[in-house]
Amino acid sequence: MRQRLLPLADWGALVGAIVVLVSLGAMLVLGTATLWIEIAAGLGAALVLLPVLLNPTRTKAALLGRRARYGGNALVATVALVGILALLNYLGARHPLRFDVTAEQQFSLSEQTLQILESLEEPVHVTLFFTPGHYNRMQVNDLIQEYALRSPKLTYEFIDPDLEPRRAMEYQVSRDGVIIFERGERREFCFGTQEQDLTSALLRASSDRIKGVYFLTGHQERSIEESGERSLYQVAEVLRNENYSVNTFNLAVTDTVPSDMDVLVIADPRKPLSDEEVDRLRAFIDEGVGVLAMIEPGVDGVLGGLLEEYGVTLTDDLVIDPMRSFFGDMAAPLVDSYAYHQITKDLAGFTSFFPTARSIALMDPVPEGWTAQLLASSSPSGWAETRYLEEQVALDDADTGGPVGLAAVIEPTTTDSGKGRLVVVGDADFCSDSVLTRVRGNIGNLDLFMNAVGWLAEEDALISIRPKQPELRQVVLTPPQARAIIYSNVLFVPLIVLAAGGMVWWRRR
Repeated sequence: MRQRLLPLADWGALVGAIVVLVSLGAMLVLGTATLWIEIAAGLGAALVLLPVLLNPTRTKAALLGRRARYGGNALVATVALVGILALLNYLGARHPLRFDVTAEQQFSLSEQTLQILESLEEPVHVTLFFTPGHYNRMQVNDLIQEYALRSPKLTYEFIDPDLEPRRAMEYQVSRDGVIIFERGERREFCFGTQEQDLTSALLRASSDRIKGVYFLTGHQERSIEESGERSLYQVAEVLRNENYSVNTFNLAVTDTVPSDMDVLVIADPRKPLSDEEVDRLRAFIDEGVGVLAMIEPGVDGVLGGLLEEYGVTLTDDLVIDPMRSFFGDMAAPLVDSYAYHQITKDLAGFTSFFPTARSIALMDPVPEGWTAQLLASSSPSGWAETRYLEEQVALDDADTGGPVGLAAVIEPTTTDSGKGRLVVVGDADFCSDSVLTRVRGNIGNLDLFMNAVGWLAEEDALISIRPKQPELRQVVLTPPQARAIIYSNVLFVPLIVLAAGGMVWWRRR
């Protein structure tokens, strides 16, 4: 009778093993062992033990026989293989080779961060006060590791403020998640955890002098004080984050160049400058101040012919481009091919667009002592429309055919002249709050503006592509779903492999 039951017991043991595995999986996913799970697991274990109880002699022979010795050899080979894989994993950790395959290169440092790290001349130490349970600790750890890998001059350490309160008091840290950049006696605090936050703090810590950017006022220019569709509040905030001091300036009040003025931004003045203000602006340029002039259509002669002295002419027109426009808006020409210049050298693959822009032309020849170059132009199908207030626009003899200029740079022919540089853009909307709020991805408007300011201020490390805002992508899972994913990868797959191996061994024993 016992011999007749053995084949059934063998199959029952296989079924019992499967029942035990399923019961264990259900318990892990549900997070608790219900009565039915315990009963199923007990019955499965009984089925597994049944062949052993029915024929203990066979079981003993199987464990001590030749096949068992072969199985031992296989076990040794398996252990050796696992050891080799562990060694390869260790070597890979010591000498990592990483690839970022995310759509937006989320785990790659931006060009700006890389340039700043490469330009470090003195050691910078980063102290990160994070408790182990801080929700952003892992993200910050991955990020600061990338910084340290890119520059041997940057070192870092994590400190748990709960375990080391003296260190926290030394740095006057009273909250979790504070990052401190130190260079010599200089300390810069960072309370954000994104790349742009860390890079801004690193830039502040590594710079000896803060460059000054002033925005001209007194002629109904764009505001930097409060946010709005036409305001430039966002670019002013980005300037501050990149270690510029940002202020306003009225030419009618003083004729003295502020000691910290490196760049003067003229953002869409709606009233012309007086002759005295134009003279003062000319004197500022002669004294080395860089000027970014963004002149919208609708107002002519706001700078009193000053730009012509440097080889740039403006016409009251509107650039129309039916072939290359932003979402079909012909009055928003789109540019994805730039003239080579330090401002645009890193903008390959980035698109900029200029809503309601006027055309810019260069004089031939350019006045002596200056060189001029167009940075961005419309496509050949675009044109400069002079009767843009009419309902229907069309290219005619009164218009200028494309490509027409949208932005230009002017600089002295000799670097020792001491004179400032100029950037002229026929649009101010391209960097306005309304545009920067709605654009994402490979839109280069902000980078174009910031690179222009960096070039005017002669800050080469700031002429690059800035860190992108991380895009929030998340999948909401219920607790059972989360446990199912974890245990199916960590436990079930290896157990299935082991079960398959056990079945093969059992059949061949």
